[in-house]
Amino acid sequence: MVKEINLDHSQKINTIKIMNQSIGIASNPIFYVVTRNGRRAWHKNYWTIAEAQEHAESLVQTLKNFKDPDYNKVVIMETEDPDSIK
Repeated sequence: MVKEINLDHSQKINTIKIMNQSIGIASNPIFYVVTRNGRRAWHKNYWTIAEAQEHAESLVQTLKNFKDPDYNKVVIMETEDPDSIK
């Protein structure tokens, strides 16, 4: 399952994951992947939304510096299967 995320939603999900871990409910690991035009912008999978957001912001700034119109097509994807995003 792959979905785009927003920060408000990710904070709720992270809270639920932490609560589940504290009471012993197992869940599949969640990864975050930075994409541009629906394709991976970098080969790395991120464990936290903060890491992914830092990379996404850096990428957006670089694209703006080069006047690339794709700067607004950078998205952080939340997924349990990061290899599915090419």
